Amino acid sequence: LPSPEVSDDVKKLKEEVMTNKVEQSIKELELNRPSRPGFPTSAKMSNQPPPADELDDYKVCPLSKHHAPEVDWRSMSNRELANSKDMYTKEFSELMFNQRVLFAALDPKVPLLERFKFCCIVSSNMDEVYAKRLGNIPKFDEEDEEDRNKNYKKLIRPKTRFEEELASAVSDTVDALYDCLLTQLLPQMKELGVEILTRKKLNAQQRRNMTTYFKKKILPILTPLSVDQTHPFPLLQSHGIYLAVVLLNPETDKTRRVYLRVPPVKPRAVQLDNEGLKYIPIEEIVLDNMNLVTEGMQVLKAYPFRVTRNVKLVIDDAHFGESDNLLDFVWEEVHRRRSAPATRLEVTKDMPAEFLDLLVKELILDSTDVFVFPCNLVGLADFMSISFSAPFAEHRDAPHTPKVPKRFEGLEEKLLMEPGKVFNQIRKQDILVEYPKHSFKHSSALFLRAAARDTKVRVIKCCLYRGGDDSPLVASLIRAAKSGKEVSVLVELKASFDEVQNSEYARKLRRAGCNVSYGMLGLKAHCKLILVVREEESGFRPYANVATGNFNPGTAKIYTDQSLFTCRENICSDVIDLYNALFGYSRKRNYNSLLVAPVNMLSGFISLIRKEADNARKAQKAHIIVQVNGLTEPSIVEELYAASQAGVKIDLIVRGICCIRPGLQGKSENVNVYSWIGRFLQHQRIYYFYDGGKEHMYIGSADWRSRNLKNRVEVCTPVEDSKLFKKLYSTLQFFLKDTRNTWRMASDGRYYIQKPKASVKSITIEKSSELEDEYATSAIVMDAEGDGSDDDDVTRYRVMINGAQVAVTSVLHMCIPVRAIDDKNLSVLLVQSGKSTDEVRTVWSFPQVTDEGGNSLLDAVQGECEKEAGVTGGVVDYIPWKMIGTDVAADFHIFQVEAEEEWAGELSRGRLWMTLPDAIDQANKMKDERQKKILEAVQKWFAHLN
Repeated sequence: LPSPEVSDDVKKLKEEVMTNKVEQSIKELELNRPSRPGFPTSAKMSNQPPPADELDDYKVCPLSKHHAPEVDWRSMSNRELANSKDMYTKEFSELMFNQRVLFAALDPKVPLLERFKFCCIVSSNMDEVYAKRLGNIPKFDEEDEEDRNKNYKKLIRPKTRFEEELASAVSDTVDALYDCLLTQLLPQMKELGVEILTRKKLNAQQRRNMTTYFKKKILPILTPLSVDQTHPFPLLQSHGIYLAVVLLNPETDKTRRVYLRVPPVKPRAVQLDNEGLKYIPIEEIVLDNMNLVTEGMQVLKAYPFRVTRNVKLVIDDAHFGESDNLLDFVWEEVHRRRSAPATRLEVTKDMPAEFLDLLVKELILDSTDVFVFPCNLVGLADFMSISFSAPFAEHRDAPHTPKVPKRFEGLEEKLLMEPGKVFNQIRKQDILVEYPKHSFKHSSALFLRAAARDTKVRVIKCCLYRGGDDSPLVASLIRAAKSGKEVSVLVELKASFDEVQNSEYARKLRRAGCNVSYGMLGLKAHCKLILVVREEESGFRPYANVATGNFNPGTAKIYTDQSLFTCRENICSDVIDLYNALFGYSRKRNYNSLLVAPVNMLSGFISLIRKEADNARKAQKAHIIVQVNGLTEPSIVEELYAASQAGVKIDLIVRGICCIRPGLQGKSENVNVYSWIGRFLQHQRIYYFYDGGKEHMYIGSADWRSRNLKNRVEVCTPVEDSKLFKKLYSTLQFFLKDTRNTWRMASDGRYYIQKPKASVKSITIEKSSELEDEYATSAIVMDAEGDGSDDDDVTRYRVMINGAQVAVTSVLHMCIPVRAIDDKNLSVLLVQSGKSTDEVRTVWSFPQVTDEGGNSLLDAVQGECEKEAGVTGGVVDYIPWKMIGTDVAADFHIFQVEAEEEWAGELSRGRLWMTLPDAIDQANKMKDERQKKILEAVQKWFAHLN
């Protein structure tokens, strides 16, 4: 590319620097460059594959051969494109998502124990895929031998070229996973002293300890299952670890096969020491003590294996009578899972062919359902606990502690005496809580605890889908019912893999006096909705909590979700109407503000998309931004194709399955598809429509998948508060601009993400060993003081400066990109951020974080520096709070730059490297006191470092 023209602003600055005889201070100057056609680098990548000569600069998903049948898409209508099984296949799309997660495990820049955790997550995800592999299995008569021996796998998913290609792609994924595990992660963990041992590596004392453990915790629940004329082949339960053991009777010299199910004791990896360094799988303990189980027999061989069955529960209305009780029916279906058809067999490479053939025959499988592992760590997801228990904090992400939402600050302490203050805050203004940035305990759980204690509350209604273990919401609902409030709870018994737990919750709530609904026939109640009605001076006032994710304290720590608290009449009246339909008998079809599936949500979204298309045809600005977990509904996809052709800019942030193909000429040039894979699971659903400047923002429980829009009860609510609207819009922009974790789908259906560029030569600043401790002790404290008026919008904070708390009105987290030239000279990177008020002088500054956007502070700083400065690297040190202006405090995060990226589009700006003394001189000349204080703090830090 030709060299770009240098702007007048930068020319002037360069002349000023040269005039002051500090021209040598400019180490590098990069300006806006025109983006090349095809696949520009950095944040503004296009929706086309990268040129062949640049392909090595990108990570490409899928890992192996891409399933993309030849399709004449140019001649296809939008409807045909949306419904084509060649343009999109659910199974391959789901597999590509898991491969993108696997790339996080392959990334050497990710902390070691986090990489191990990502491997376990991929294993867990694959388990779920195969547990739902066949969908709804027809009910069969277990007493009928013909029914019992049917190959449901072949009936429902007959062996085809597609199935064979999918099996091959899954095998490639498994091979890549275990190659990473065995050649990289486990050896590196061993260097730290962390090992997963086999029984042969135990010393005498460890063996004695494990024998004691076996006798107390394993032997009483262990059952060997022989196979002969009087012992039929055992029922092998899904997800269980089994051992196929060959025993020799020394007296008769005959062998016998025995199967043992390894007891599902938690954790599966038993800790051998107090330091959390040595572990052994339970199956190894069993094998080492087989003499206590099969006394007098000699163990010749033993092979671990694992079976997955189709345990997805689907309630078929055709088999559900009017007199049946759904709770009893669900229990019967859960029991039926034990004998559900097998979908996968996992074995080790040592298993002989005769054993494998026997298992395949008994489980009624074929070769495409068998996956061979190179080691005995079958069911890797069971070992995830090691990533948390191993004592190496530096090899994990920095601890993330959820914060108390500002508007709920201090209310936990007042809950006993003044529970109504929670509702006072909601009356003042809508509240939006972001997980995992904010604490679930101090938001949704606080809201329901306050409702249970508040004597003015008359009615509570809640929809419970996945509450987690020992749900605090269930405890609050029981307390409310026992205190005389009318409590109605819809417990969705059909929530996949949570049927048993939800059944127990339903029973507990009924015994406490709650009105309990078990859900709706033909539909899953997936909405995240709490309604509280208080009796106030003006009459009965409803309050609603509408969320994008489950009311679950566990997932709220690791999933990104949004939760809105409001008492707006238009929203709450709709919530009341919806609950009347859920608990009673109603054909409600019109809602004032809410989009409700399967009533008006699909038609509502289609209407919003068509409005954008109409505006685009009038040459008006038209923009759609959507963040969801999956996009499969054909009618939505068809409308998006049409909107793109009309000229609507469409940005889709889709974590997993996505069946629209971006970048097809004449079809979807204006569609961009992103997928963000990082520390936290992206779970929120956010919808933005420009609508000619009216702008609409919705959040809710629904993805753009057919099951959400047609087969579930879902709710999306508008966000009408302007401040909250801007916050959500900023959240969406973060994912669109991020270059570190955001993949882009291209027109070929593959996903691409650019690899970090090679580092420039500079000395390395060692990462501070106290960095995480400093982060943990640098929390901002909300100042509880104020005039107490409802109109007081001034937020005040307290920060620790030189050991004393100082009250300020503004706090900033500054990102300082640096490069150490040598041990005595440091250069800093200034970024062109705009112009001063006289529109003449260029403003050069550092990136700053004012809102973490649901991420940990360290992740937010990292992302902001990469986005705003266009660099890669990492935070190596931290400078605590300092005053940089009147009532303004800042802390400083030293970001060591490893490489710089090319900017494109709206992110383009100038960058200026200067030595630290020259940067201070420049700040003096420009009379920029704030910049001077920042640079002096960095100078003091660097001097102390050396």
